[in-house]
Amino acid sequence: MKAPPKIPSPLAILLFGVLTAVLLLAAIINGLRSDLHSQLEESGRRADEVARNVAQAVRLPLRTGANAMTFIAEESARLQRTAPEQGDVLIKGLVTEILGRQPQMVDITFLDVATPGDGAAPSMPPPRWTLCAARASSPSGAPCFGPITRLPGGLALSVAAPVDGRRWVTGDISLSALERAVENVPHGSGTSFKVVDEQGRPIAQGGNLDATPASADMAETPSWTEKLFKVHAPSPLVVSLRVEPYPFKVIAHTSRQAALAAWHRHVAVAAAFYALYLLVFAGLLGVMYRATRMQRYYIRHLVGKTQELHAAQRVGRTAIWSFHDSRFHCTDESGELFGLSGGRCTASAREFLALVLPRDRPALARQARAAWKTHGALHAEFQIRKSGGAVRHLSARGQVVVDDDGTKKMTGTVVDVTEQWEARRRHAESEHRFRTLFDHNPLAFWVFDAATLRFLEVNAEAVRAYGYTRDEFLRMTIHDIRDPDDRRELAEHLGMPSDERTNPQLWVHRTKDGRAIDVRIHAADIEFNGVPARLIMAEDVRAELAGEREVMYHASHDLATGLPNQHALLSRMDTLVANGREFGIAYIQLLGMDAIADTFGIQVATGTLQAMAARLSEGIGPDEFLAAINQEAFAWMASGELMTEVRLRWIVQCVAEPLFYEDTQHQIDIVVGTARHPDDAVRSDVLLGCAALAAHAHIRSDRPIHGFEPSLARDSRERLHFAANLRRAVNRHEFELHFQPITDYPGMRLIGLEALIRWPQPDGTFIPPSTFIPLCEESGLIVPLGQWVLNQVAKAATRLADAGFRHLPIGINVSPAELRNGDLVANLRAARTHYALEGGAIYVELTESCLIEHRDKAIDVMRKLRDEGIAIALDDFGTGFSSLSYLRDLPIDMLKIDQGFIRDVDRDARSATICEAIISLGKSLGIRVMAEGIERSSQYEWLHRHGCDGAQGFYLGRPEPLAELLKRWPPASLPSAMR
Repeated sequence: MKAPPKIPSPLAILLFGVLTAVLLLAAIINGLRSDLHSQLEESGRRADEVARNVAQAVRLPLRTGANAMTFIAEESARLQRTAPEQGDVLIKGLVTEILGRQPQMVDITFLDVATPGDGAAPSMPPPRWTLCAARASSPSGAPCFGPITRLPGGLALSVAAPVDGRRWVTGDISLSALERAVENVPHGSGTSFKVVDEQGRPIAQGGNLDATPASADMAETPSWTEKLFKVHAPSPLVVSLRVEPYPFKVIAHTSRQAALAAWHRHVAVAAAFYALYLLVFAGLLGVMYRATRMQRYYIRHLVGKTQELHAAQRVGRTAIWSFHDSRFHCTDESGELFGLSGGRCTASAREFLALVLPRDRPALARQARAAWKTHGALHAEFQIRKSGGAVRHLSARGQVVVDDDGTKKMTGTVVDVTEQWEARRRHAESEHRFRTLFDHNPLAFWVFDAATLRFLEVNAEAVRAYGYTRDEFLRMTIHDIRDPDDRRELAEHLGMPSDERTNPQLWVHRTKDGRAIDVRIHAADIEFNGVPARLIMAEDVRAELAGEREVMYHASHDLATGLPNQHALLSRMDTLVANGREFGIAYIQLLGMDAIADTFGIQVATGTLQAMAARLSEGIGPDEFLAAINQEAFAWMASGELMTEVRLRWIVQCVAEPLFYEDTQHQIDIVVGTARHPDDAVRSDVLLGCAALAAHAHIRSDRPIHGFEPSLARDSRERLHFAANLRRAVNRHEFELHFQPITDYPGMRLIGLEALIRWPQPDGTFIPPSTFIPLCEESGLIVPLGQWVLNQVAKAATRLADAGFRHLPIGINVSPAELRNGDLVANLRAARTHYALEGGAIYVELTESCLIEHRDKAIDVMRKLRDEGIAIALDDFGTGFSSLSYLRDLPIDMLKIDQGFIRDVDRDARSATICEAIISLGKSLGIRVMAEGIERSSQYEWLHRHGCDGAQGFYLGRPEPLAELLKRWPPASLPSAMR
């Protein structure tokens, strides 16, 4: 086998790439250095060329003007010598002609600088021509230049040429000619120039004026450029050239940006190329790194898979084997299959055959020789005995193969099938047990073909139960033991998924003599003699179904009336809802049934209810449905067209007629609530609830029939929401106690307090007790709320004692629910003990409604309270129906006249008479009489005059927190007996 090709390591590639990057960077820097020097030299050459061109252009108008002045001087001297008489005229004409031809010449004049009659040597021009001093020795006619002056037409250069020893010709050359002369001087895009005089004043400029050097641009070459590229030249490049023999100088320069523009592009290209190289090199390294990681991953994966394969072989008791050169090789490293000695995985053919049991050895050797000879497949099963004595069943498969080098060998797999052999043995035993159980089972069993439905086998109990012989069964199908009407249903059942068919089913079968029997079928899919079949167990459930039918009847009917109950009604409504039918439901609430039960007993109430159910059932049609909801309500359901006002009034009239039962006559009132599907609700339970809500919401109405309105549900939800908030408030103790003073006459001194509960809200308002106390009584919250009030009152009594009100009693109101609870006396005793209160610190106020509803219980509790030394006040006296009997029979200490009588006691004779009678009655019985609801001084004065014992009302003080009350009523306001 050839050796695998070698792959360069990532480290070698990294070192080679880094070295190449360094060499490439050095080559790029060297090339850029050479290019930079070339660019700088080229920029200097261009600047020098521009300076020379500008100097040449400037000389032209100056030379022309100077030549004109020389010509005038020479001609003037010649004419003076040859024609002195006409010289002045001719000279003037010559000057005029020259000024016309030379527009740059301005104001040509003659100067006489010699002293008249003086025979001295020629003198110089006036002082402004001091520049000409150096040229005093110039030959006649040679010009000299004076200063630059400003004329009305602009700047001008003074020029003078000597005519003779005493005269000079002078003129001015307009410098605007210089500006025109340099306009078309060729220059590079980054080169600019200017012409200056000897004092450095600019005369003309041109070129790329945007490239004029600034102070920043005149800076030296950056330090990194000097160090990296060995450059020390200033930037920009400046060339200065004098315009001989004229008093001007040309300065040309090339900016650093223009000089190095091309070089910067070369740097950018080189940097991009170098970055591309680094990027490609980094990408190559990434590819190599990922390839290396992938290689390592595949190696680990291959090793893991190899280990998993070996583990799977060990778990599955499988091994790979091969046979060549008379040697046996396998992968059974752990010895699980063959158990070769010493943990070996190879053995000779003789050693291997020695492991095979003698009875399997010849057949295995024969099959192996035949496969080797014919190159066919080997499939053999045999048993071996391992070194420990255990016998294993093995199944071997193999094939003769020839390698590329021509080596012939046999290879394949071997599997330990001991468990399968054991399973087949157990299966055979199971079949035997199944046959025994099948034939001798006391329940009817049979097997039928899943395709043809023909019976394949039946047991003895099936033969006995159905009356057919076994041979008759085997000639029949399962249709023969069913009614013909069941064929469709049976076909649908057999077409269901197998997991659904396994559920027990109830069927009706027919025996040979035609009798019908109810059976519960238990079925399972099996394979019988190679054919898909079903195993059936038929359980006779006739007796069980009879009991279930009775149970189902009781579950769906009211036992007292025999009518369908609420569950049956909801089921019927669900069916109509599913079919999209429109219908109505009437909730018939009977009023007064509890009074019948309390008065005549449960038996009479039940009999009355049965008679009423019979009366209503007589008028119910076949398309209507009547159900008993509870002991006080029925429900009538009918289609939308039958649910009419006439039918509802018939129900009301039917119930309203007097009913006689066992020598008793009963007049039952009724209220009916109606709801319709789908207008009011789409769910059956919600629809029934809507009808019941309509009835319960109008239970005290004068009209008997009321339809459901959405506002009823909204009000009910609000009530439930209010109840939930109330329960949370009770649990969190979100209430406050306010205390209202009770005073005597006539000094208005405190003789007691009444504790009044308030429910504060987040907006600062209070919910009055009249709103939430009834709901607390209905929901049972009044008991924990009363316990909290009692504890708070006990704490308040302690604070009163500490503040100097030691004998000031506090009254608490007790509801009927607290009276029924039976813990009132114990709670009061516990509170007094816990807070160490005196006997008269707390007294109890009961309403007449408590005494009317729970007379016996109230009397018992009141007597226990009296035994505990707790005073009892009868609140709202005069509003009940048995007030006088209470005064006679009950242990009452105080009467509180209801504020309805106090309201007009000072201006209504009837109210005054009633109050006077109550006060007199209390006095005669020795009971203190209190008046509540006093709001005017006239009421207070009337009560004082008629002997009332105590006063309470807004006139004397509104209910307020205890801390505020103590500020308004100091201990000095107590009677002397209470201090």
